[in-house]
Amino acid sequence: MTSTPPQDDPLRCAPSPRCVVCGGQGIELYEGLVDHISGTPGAWRVVRCPDADCALLWLDPQPLADELIKAYRNYHTHGRTRRRSLAQLGLSALNTTCKLISRVLDAGSDLGRQRRRLRTMFLGDAPPGALLEVGCGSGRFLERMRKAGWRVQGTDFDPAVAARVQARYGLHVDVGDLAQFNYPGQSYDAIAMSQVIEHVRDPIGLLQECFRLLRPDGRLVLSTPNALGMAHRRFGRHWRGLEPPRHLHIFTPAALQRCARQSGFERLECFTLSAEAAGIYRASEALAHGGAARSAVAEAGGVVRSWVLRHREYRESRRDAWAGQDLFLIATR
Repeated sequence: MTSTPPQDDPLRCAPSPRCVVCGGQGIELYEGLVDHISGTPGAWRVVRCPDADCALLWLDPQPLADELIKAYRNYHTHGRTRRRSLAQLGLSALNTTCKLISRVLDAGSDLGRQRRRLRTMFLGDAPPGALLEVGCGSGRFLERMRKAGWRVQGTDFDPAVAARVQARYGLHVDVGDLAQFNYPGQSYDAIAMSQVIEHVRDPIGLLQECFRLLRPDGRLVLSTPNALGMAHRRFGRHWRGLEPPRHLHIFTPAALQRCARQSGFERLECFTLSAEAAGIYRASEALAHGGAARSAVAEAGGVVRSWVLRHREYRESRRDAWAGQDLFLIATR
């Protein structure tokens, strides 16, 4: 991984000393973090809630709401297709080979079932109805669910993303924060959020709006990086899941469930997944090297190691339920 050149304008920030879940005063966990992903200028600080029954991680200070979009200027959602070198093509081929081998090894296992169920965000057992995806990104999930018979609607805060989804799939995407659209209450049978809630300044407010929009027995499904996962334990400050300054809150299972209950949800199912962990291990190892160029042999070793660690994490999660990279919540209204 190579560092993106820094941008010119630093983000304006405000202190965020207290936990949004329980009000605890944050204790410094990491300081001097750098955005190696997109080159946002500045050094960033992550703090942790002292309450063991919460243990939320968050960025302090945090970018102001109207400043945060600047941190996405060079993000992958804005990335243009670039020519790749022969070495990069070779690494991509190696990664694809590892993925195919893993799928063979996963067949019939719970890890394989995780991957298959993730394609529908655990909604494959629900009858098709009205589906809202908050933070729809590429639009692939919405298109997949539309083909499965769902009536789909998407939102995203990024106008560039919305334009691409419209051009590629013909799906309209509302641009902005969910609450500003003032959708009618009890409008949706399901709401999906994949890797979104960690980007939000007010996660409880977002979940409250989801609760309002769901019909009785409607289902909210979301995934987010797991602060207690094996990848964070292994890489610490270099864990890809921290991603300052875009990830404002990093949840533990306890913190996420407390957010959901404070938002009105009472029927909760929370668990961790390892199906998509390989990319996190590879990226975290690159971050641990500070984005410096490495030899082709070292890069290839990192690719193979990422898939080995994915399987190791899965085995660990059978002993420790909270070891998985991704935290998943299913909340029913």
